[in-house]
Amino acid sequence: MKDIHGGDVWGAARALGLDPREIVDFSSSINPLGPPKAALRAAARALKFAPAYPEPDSASLVRAFARRHGLAPGRVLAANGSVELIHLVPRVLRPQRAIIVEPAFSEYRAALGLAGSRVKSLAARGADGFLASPARLSAALDAAGGGADLLFVANPANPTGALMERARLIEIVRLCRGRGTTVVVDEAFMDFTEGESVKDAAGEFGNLIVLRSMTKFYSLAGLRLGFLVASEALVKRFSRAIPPWNVNTAAAAAAEAALTDGDFAARTLKWLSRERAYLARGLEATGLLRVHPSSANFLMAETAAGAPTAGELRSRLFRRGILIRDL
Repeated sequence: MKDIHGGDVWGAARALGLDPREIVDFSSSINPLGPPKAALRAAARALKFAPAYPEPDSASLVRAFARRHGLAPGRVLAANGSVELIHLVPRVLRPQRAIIVEPAFSEYRAALGLAGSRVKSLAARGADGFLASPARLSAALDAAGGGADLLFVANPANPTGALMERARLIEIVRLCRGRGTTVVVDEAFMDFTEGESVKDAAGEFGNLIVLRSMTKFYSLAGLRLGFLVASEALVKRFSRAIPPWNVNTAAAAAAEAALTDGDFAARTLKWLSRERAYLARGLEATGLLRVHPSSANFLMAETAAGAPTAGELRSRLFRRGILIRDL
């Protein structure tokens, strides 16, 4: 039952002797309404081009993403999932010192470790709504032995679901610019609450890098699609370090179709506002869990006094073919 990222329906199915489709997966935060049907049709049509190489720089896909988000294409880089980008950034920038706002996605620390960075944590406390304040970040930079070269922060945060207001995050980016710190904002779940995105500020702030994913909102985890948004100078620098043909033809076609499917986006947001509240009420009603507020499509909960531990709940549900995360 080793669990690093969640979503391992394949391993669970082998362990339980089930078909992977019989596993009920609550361990990965994927939109259950997707993928958009238009995306699947586009991917199927693209298979006729399997003998040819994909576009080496994913130019058509980059333009589609840029149109969808009102960005200049020169500020966008497409990748084989946002995890490729999480590893690309430290590999290229080679930060000596880095700070991660935690709890956080484990790949931030893994990527920084492979790049040889010294990593410190800034713990986002429950009393602060699991958000890092500019004041606490400033203190962390002062305590980091000469500051930090790189800061990783997710918004909405994973796994807490906490959402930082755009104004506060811009304040942090501005503070870091004065300290010589590059800020990587992972917006993998921002499609669910787009108004707080800082993607458009990457042109103004040369120290801002925004990561986006097609995994969560569009339910395309298996096709591996992600985007980096930054200044044109940074995008050019990163593009030189990424392999050609890193996004396959079927994935690119699916993503282009998904990005233009406004009906799917509207249905998803309507579903989220209803089902997130429904699930939170149901979990609280068991008397076993205290659910924290979330702006994403997942909920973080604490076990109540006297209730089974998170590990025990995970084990019991696993035996029933249901996957959850133990944080």
